[in-house]
Amino acid sequence: MNRNENSINHIILIINEELGINLKEYTKKRKRVYVFGRAILYDILRKHFNMTLSDIAKVFNKNHATVLHSLKQLPFLLKFDQNLAFSYNNIMYDWLGNVDNSVDVSDKELKTRIKYLINQNKMLNLEVDELNIKLSNYTGKYHKYLELSQEWGFRVGDRFDEFKKKVNTLLNGM
Repeated sequence: MNRNENSINHIILIINEELGINLKEYTKKRKRVYVFGRAILYDILRKHFNMTLSDIAKVFNKNHATVLHSLKQLPFLLKFDQNLAFSYNNIMYDWLGNVDNSVDVSDKELKTRIKYLINQNKMLNLEVDELNIKLSNYTGKYHKYLELSQEWGFRVGDRFDEFKKKVNTLLNGM
């Protein structure tokens, strides 16, 4: 085996481990996870090994058009499925984390990765803001119930503490 074959096998092992599949044994499966695994593999070979579509196709006994289609679909899979994007990042981190696999990354690729991380950060910040709004609404509701229970305390007499406990239990249980 030459260096490229060892590297390809190493990449396949990382993908298999992350996705819980076996790309070597099931090369023709059409399940989404297998399609995604092959797309990642083709992407790495294309970008980091500078292999042509025909070379990648020959290695895996595929057609160059199949490889091209897979590479074109990968960005859409990553954009619309956060779990797949997370798996992709883990695979790239595991593979590029190995010193033997370090390669120069073009400025364009770095800009693309930075833009992706910035967008991911913005989305997470929006989620945090949304959760903070929900939290403030929840505490606002709690205060409304507390004020209501205090107002009713004058009407229910000695049963106010019992009512207050029920409201607190209900709100804390949610």
